[in-house]
Amino acid sequence: MSKDNTHHITNRDEANNFLQGALMWRGSVTPRIMPMLLFLCLYPLSLVILDQYWRPLPSLDVTPFEYTGVVLGMVLVFRTNAGYERWGEARKLWGGINNQTRNLIIGGLQYGPDDLGWREAFVKWCITFSFATKESLRSSHNFYALNDTLSEQELIELKSALHMPLFVANKIAALLQKARSNYQNSSGAKLDGFEFSILEGQRSLLIDHLGGCERILKTPMPLVYAVKTRRFIFMFLLLLPFSLLEKTGFYTIVIFFLVAYPLLSLDRIGIELQKPFNKKSLSHLPLDTMCETIKYQCVDLWKQSNNS
Repeated sequence: MSKDNTHHITNRDEANNFLQGALMWRGSVTPRIMPMLLFLCLYPLSLVILDQYWRPLPSLDVTPFEYTGVVLGMVLVFRTNAGYERWGEARKLWGGINNQTRNLIIGGLQYGPDDLGWREAFVKWCITFSFATKESLRSSHNFYALNDTLSEQELIELKSALHMPLFVANKIAALLQKARSNYQNSSGAKLDGFEFSILEGQRSLLIDHLGGCERILKTPMPLVYAVKTRRFIFMFLLLLPFSLLEKTGFYTIVIFFLVAYPLLSLDRIGIELQKPFNKKSLSHLPLDTMCETIKYQCVDLWKQSNNS
């Protein structure tokens, strides 16, 4: 099994201890915004030096910034909520993939033909769908977890497919059609139309969930909104020191830091949540774990069916 060098940014439960959670470094946006934050702090530092050692700079009243800060906070919360909606929807879609995969396998094993070859093929391609979807969303072909499930030739065919999840879905459809046309179930009757339509419906739902994930992947947040939000932040921080210099002096730098830190953090959180499938994003969906869970559950169902 290959090493995953992004494990340190995968989604994790929050710490129960308040101080541990407050001071946590890994999983926080702080390391990603700190270089820009320190760079921005050079601006109030230069203004303080000019004001103290050259000549007094113009001063602004702090009241407008109080009202503007409230509006800016609301804009950033909206941006963060929009990102979380994408993340939450992606998690629901993957919950659907999990459920439909289990439904397919239970239905196939209970109502499908009593043929070992067909049943084994049906289970392995149902398992493969989640892995193919994961790799398609990540634009990669890392199927090491399926080395014990698919043959070398099947892995080659899967990796060379133009659209891997649809390739797998077509395999499942072909197996269902084969069961409907050529095989008989344990009661001696063909897989009837009702059972076939139920299983085919579950397969179709897998495609629907895949389409929902691709919609999130290929439809980023509107650029005009992202640009305006960052422009508002920049203008706010650009003018803020002029309302502080006269009263706070060198403490202007500290106050600027304390104001800029949450603003940049909220902006960054919104960005991280927008890409739930990207392994480089903080708190990305743990798709590897989800796929492994689907695999273990399906294999367990297969073993139970063979023992019954």
